[in-house]
Amino acid sequence: MKKKIKSPCQLVCTYNESGICVGCYRSADEVLNWEKMTEEEKKDVIKKTQKRKAEMENTDYYGFFG
Repeated sequence: MKKKIKSPCQLVCTYNESGICVGCYRSADEVLNWEKMTEEEKKDVIKKTQKRKAEMENTDYYGFFG
């Protein structure tokens, strides 16, 4: 039996100025459509979230350093 890909939701649900959740790094559209996505689409979203997380970690997004 295949395992289903779980939602990466972190129960933060706060979006930055680019429309990306600062908890799970998904767009609002990706959050809203998660349950309708195929497993392949979910894998693609997970890859995107990993890239977004890495990009956001390399910025002063929270304004603490600038």
